[in-house]
Amino acid sequence: MSDEGFDQPPHRVRVRYCETDRMGIAHHGSYVAWFEEARTEHMRRSGTAYRQMEDDGYLLQVVDLSIRYQKPIDYDDVALVSVRLKERANAAFTLEYRVRRESDGAVTATGETRLACVGRDGKLRRLPEGI
Repeated sequence: MSDEGFDQPPHRVRVRYCETDRMGIAHHGSYVAWFEEARTEHMRRSGTAYRQMEDDGYLLQVVDLSIRYQKPIDYDDVALVSVRLKERANAAFTLEYRVRRESDGAVTATGETRLACVGRDGKLRRLPEGI
């Protein structure tokens, strides 16, 4: 499966031993961290560094997360995590993820996160330009 519609190269993650279960398969919770890492890198490549945004008082809170697991990925395999913007509103946006095994291109999971932009006071804020 290609990365059609995903505008950046995928983020590479090698499945570490600590991310697997007793069968050597990546634990379902590992995908959450991979999504976050890929999201951070996607934003950096797009010209918006998370750290700078937070220093400027814009905080992104994950308000919804969904993952659909399709095939296992094992210890020491390389996962390719692609990210794309699915929807953007004034104070929130939704990202879509696709995880593929590098060795054969098989999709191992798909998912989405919805992030709301808030200030340090926890109140919704309009997303800054560039997101």
